[in-house]
Amino acid sequence: MFNNITDLISWIESQKRMVPKISLDRMRRICELFGNPQAGLKYIHVGGTNGKGSTVSFIKTVLLEAGYNIGTFISPYVDVFNERIAFNNQYISDDELLELGNYIIGKYYLFDDNDISRPSFFEFITLMAFIYFSRQSQIDLVILEVGLGGLLDATNIIIPLVTVITSISYDHEKVLGTSLQEIARNKLGIVKSGVPLVTLKNEDVFDIVRTAVTEKQSPLVLIDPKDIKNIKATLDYTSFDYQDYHNLEVGLLGFHQAENAVLALRTIRVLSDIYGYRINTAALRRGLRLTKWPGRLQLISQNPVILLDGAHNPGGIVRLVEFLQSIKGGKYLRVVFAVSADKDKPEMIQTLDEVADEIIFTRFGYKRSDTAENLIQLSHHYNKRLENDWQTLLTMAFADKTSISVFCGSLYFVSEIYNYLKKMHP
Repeated sequence: MFNNITDLISWIESQKRMVPKISLDRMRRICELFGNPQAGLKYIHVGGTNGKGSTVSFIKTVLLEAGYNIGTFISPYVDVFNERIAFNNQYISDDELLELGNYIIGKYYLFDDNDISRPSFFEFITLMAFIYFSRQSQIDLVILEVGLGGLLDATNIIIPLVTVITSISYDHEKVLGTSLQEIARNKLGIVKSGVPLVTLKNEDVFDIVRTAVTEKQSPLVLIDPKDIKNIKATLDYTSFDYQDYHNLEVGLLGFHQAENAVLALRTIRVLSDIYGYRINTAALRRGLRLTKWPGRLQLISQNPVILLDGAHNPGGIVRLVEFLQSIKGGKYLRVVFAVSADKDKPEMIQTLDEVADEIIFTRFGYKRSDTAENLIQLSHHYNKRLENDWQTLLTMAFADKTSISVFCGSLYFVSEIYNYLKKMHP
């Protein structure tokens, strides 16, 4: 048992990250020990490689604007640990988190009595989320973000109203597979029998998507990115047209956010057309415009321009570079890069090399960070250097009024910067 939230979170973070799994039976048995708290709730299940968090946030904000009470479970976090579990726009409080953690730990004898090994990190926080949401009497919907992959993810024991899969690209190859097809099959493991799937059209894996929905007899809502017209991405907003919707504006930056917003729009339409949820166009437009999501192409300074982006795989970096090329103009572009050691570093760095006027390699405090010395060896840029103290680089960026500075490569890195800035400017 824990007396304070800091010790509890440290303990949770220290739990095993990966446990061997061949089915979801273990997670189902864990939930049974606690009375199946996941049962009786209505879910939207969101998976994919990039854009999950943004899509969750778009859907949530639109539904809030329409007057619904919404729970969200996301990972990882940028602001604080409590961000993982939220009801409407309020993170779970420290007191609630402490009580809930102690409640679960206090029943660990049940695991021993039933010959079940104790929960991994992600199983623990998923169980916390299920119990927390089951206690909210006014809750209308829970938006549940997949942690890793899909098929064997701890969240995948639920039956949602609608399944959403964002972009599918390379990430976590050691766990999900080394080909895009293997990764896609894993992601599509969250498709349920008869449950509508909303997803983006990707020619590389379309046959796999079609096979999955055919086998499950799941209605397919397929979004062709080519149908998203007149996309305008600035440092203030992103706007686009889609079908009968003209000049939709979203508060998140980047061309890719138009795709995430359309995923949300079509998900909302499924809720309305199939399940009778009442969401009018005004709530849809307001929700898309008001959506915020820290650490994803986040503008932290207008003059000078300083951006934070948690892109941490090749697909995410491509979308970041796409945006940087559109706003760069004649300005000097400085990229500060730090990444976890297990990521696809050569491809990401090569992509950044092509757009940056200067690339600086650094590291963050979390144990998974690669070293700046390793990273700089992967760059072929003519103007590269390393600096292990990213705070020095941040100070330099704020002082340089003529350049654009981008800090990117990991949500852990972005989270450190985000929380440092909060302390400096509360």
